[in-house]
Amino acid sequence: MRRSMALDVGRKTIGVAVSDPLGMFAQPVETIERVGTKKDLARVAELVAERDVDTIVVGLPIQMNGEEGDS
Repeated sequence: MRRSMALDVGRKTIGVAVSDPLGMFAQPVETIERVGTKKDLARVAELVAERDVDTIVVGLPIQMNGEEGDS
């Protein structure tokens, strides 16, 4: 089975987690330091290939008051 990848995209870093093959549990993989869109996406693409990922989920920045954040 292929895996899912979750991205927590911030201004300075991108948090990356990947599910187990059954899609039941996610484990943190790494935190990517943001250096530029092309390099950031290249690293994400490397991780997708390395981990056999077929689905990517990107977090939505919700603030404590329930409103969408600036990110």
